[in-house]
Amino acid sequence: MRKSRLMPLVAGLIALLCAGSTAAEETVSWEDYKNRFLSEDGRIIDYSQGEISHSEGQGYGLLLAWMHGDFDAFDRIRKWTVDNLMVRPDALCAWNWGRRPNGRWGVIDYNNATDGDLLIADALLRAYETRGDPADRDLALRIARDIRERLVVDAGGLRLLLPGYFGFVHPDGIIVNPAYYVFPAFDRLGREDDGPAWDRIETDGLTLLKRAAVPPLNLPPDWARTGDGEEIAVAADKSPHFSYDAVRCPLYLAMDGRKDALTPYLGYMELARRLGRLPEKVNLAAGSVSLSEASAGFHAVFGLCAERLGRRDLADFFLDRAREKIVHESGDYYSNTLYLLAMKSMTP
Repeated sequence: MRKSRLMPLVAGLIALLCAGSTAAEETVSWEDYKNRFLSEDGRIIDYSQGEISHSEGQGYGLLLAWMHGDFDAFDRIRKWTVDNLMVRPDALCAWNWGRRPNGRWGVIDYNNATDGDLLIADALLRAYETRGDPADRDLALRIARDIRERLVVDAGGLRLLLPGYFGFVHPDGIIVNPAYYVFPAFDRLGREDDGPAWDRIETDGLTLLKRAAVPPLNLPPDWARTGDGEEIAVAADKSPHFSYDAVRCPLYLAMDGRKDALTPYLGYMELARRLGRLPEKVNLAAGSVSLSEASAGFHAVFGLCAERLGRRDLADFFLDRAREKIVHESGDYYSNTLYLLAMKSMTP
C-alpha cells in the first residue's frame, strides 16, 4: 500500500502545474482520474475515507470506463469487484472494503449498497450492448434479480428500494435514500430483466422524489423516512440536508434526460447564481444554507442540469466555477467522479 499513499501527492503536483488551464478537457480527464484513483488491480480508491473502496466507486469506475471506451480499465475494475466484493451468498456486493482493525485489508461491511449494485449492473449491460460478451449480461442479470427479490418493499402505496439488505426497516417507518434511484439504469434493466417490475420501481422512484421534496427550494433530502399514509419526511437523524447524497438525484435525472423532473431544481439554481456560489449543504429541517461552497463536482452536476433545461446562462455559471475548482481537488474521489460523469454526459 506504500505506492497508493503517494498518489494524492503526485496528482496534486500535476494539478498545480496545470492550474492555469480553464478548458474542461485540460482540467481533468479520464486518464487523470485513472492515475489518481484506479489501482493497477482494478480498485477505485476513496482517499478521503482512509483509502477504502466501495461498491458505489466500483460502479462509477465501470461506468466511466465504458463512457470512455476503455475496456482494459473496465475489465480490471470488473475483476477486482467480482473477486473482492461479490462475496455474499447472493449476487449483491459487500459495500465497504478497506483496512480492518487488525491492519489487514478486506471487506469491512458485508451489507450491500443498492446504488452500487445498480451502477454495476447498468455498466455491465452497457458493456454487453457494446461488445457482446454474454458474461457481462449474465452477471448483470444476477445482480438485477437479487435487487428485485431482496431489496424491494411496499409502503405508502409505493414500491420502494431499500438502501441495503439490513438496517432500513423500522417500526416507525422505512428509511430510503432518494439518491439510490439510478434512473439511467432502469430502462436498460427492464429490457433485459423484468420490464414491468423495473417500470414500477422507476415510476414510484419519481413519485418518491416529488413527495420527499422540501419547500420552498423543493430539494430532496439525503435520507428520507416513510410515515403514515403517503407521507415522506426528512430522516433528520441520519441527515437533515440536501448535500453529498442527494446531489445525485438531479445528476441521474439529467443523465436520463428527464427535463420535467429537473424543472423543480431551477429555483435552487437561480438562488445559487444570486448568491454567487453553490452552497455545500442546505439544511432542510432548519431552512438554512451553509456558508461553505460546494465542490467542483456539485457545480458540474448543476451545469449539466441547466444545459438539459436549455438554460445556457446558468450552465455557464456552474461550469465555469466547476472548472476553476476541480484543479484544486485532485485527491477528492467523489468530486472528480461527479465532475467526469456530468461533463461526459453533456450534449455534444
